[in-house]
Amino acid sequence: MSFRTETVARVRERWAARQAIPLIYLKWSSDSGFASLAGTIAETQDPDVFVARTGIPLELALLCETLINAGVAFVDDKTAPYGFAMQCDDAVWAFGTEWLEAIAAGDDVSDVVRRFLPRFVRHILSDDFSLADHVDAEVRAAAQQILAIWTRELEGEVISRQEWRAARANVLWASEASVDPEGFLVADLVESLPWPLAGIAPEFPAICQKFLHAYLQSLSAAFLPEQDQADRIAWLVGARHLRHLRGEARFADASDEAILDQVPELKSAMLAFRQPDAESRMGAARHLTRPLATRFLREQMDSLLALLRERPG
Repeated sequence: MSFRTETVARVRERWAARQAIPLIYLKWSSDSGFASLAGTIAETQDPDVFVARTGIPLELALLCETLINAGVAFVDDKTAPYGFAMQCDDAVWAFGTEWLEAIAAGDDVSDVVRRFLPRFVRHILSDDFSLADHVDAEVRAAAQQILAIWTRELEGEVISRQEWRAARANVLWASEASVDPEGFLVADLVESLPWPLAGIAPEFPAICQKFLHAYLQSLSAAFLPEQDQADRIAWLVGARHLRHLRGEARFADASDEAILDQVPELKSAMLAFRQPDAESRMGAARHLTRPLATRFLREQMDSLLALLRERPG
């Protein structure tokens, strides 16, 4: 068997037994057996060794793993090997080996994340996206500008630093001007994007994880009691206010906790939605919206699979 065949067989066995954990970082421990999916693939937690052993860009592996992680509920279980059980739909878990099996020996997948990025953003900007009505026109226009620049990049054009700086300034203005709290997560996503594809691709798994966490929470909001919904909106507004305060000279060296202590009304707004009872209700609401989350995640997974299965010519 080839190295890849042996690897896929080994990973498939451990994944089916749920002995690999879908994390958002590279983890491998031969002593405890605690390992992420990517760590299990290469049997290492050294990024350079991972790439050398697999020929797969780490950002691709982490992006795939991040999509799975977003669809998994980690539930306390003292009888489980690591103290928790993993609950998710089969369609999400199946992706753990699907993406690996889609890569044939010798495939060059170095640009897959770069090509996926525009697809992902277009999906978020589409009329079918559940938050489409909450995305401000200025944010949408700024995102379209980024997509246009990326398209030119993928066609081989070298984009000047001046053009990227102008795009970043435009995105920052659009994000700061956004007023709909339900659209803040899209504004924040777009604000992180105006960089060359080669530069942002390694950062995208972390960017995607942050977005997915916020988006899946937004899907669950409709199933929360009215007061929890109001507290969540207050938290979203408060988080945006806190971000502004971090940029003020008087808070230059202050921690978030120190800032909140000096702005008690903001602290109250930020803490109400983070009370244990409220978080428990959010967990229950997220369970109710799991089919919606699975559908969204599967759409992204299938988009990645389509890119991985493309063959030159």
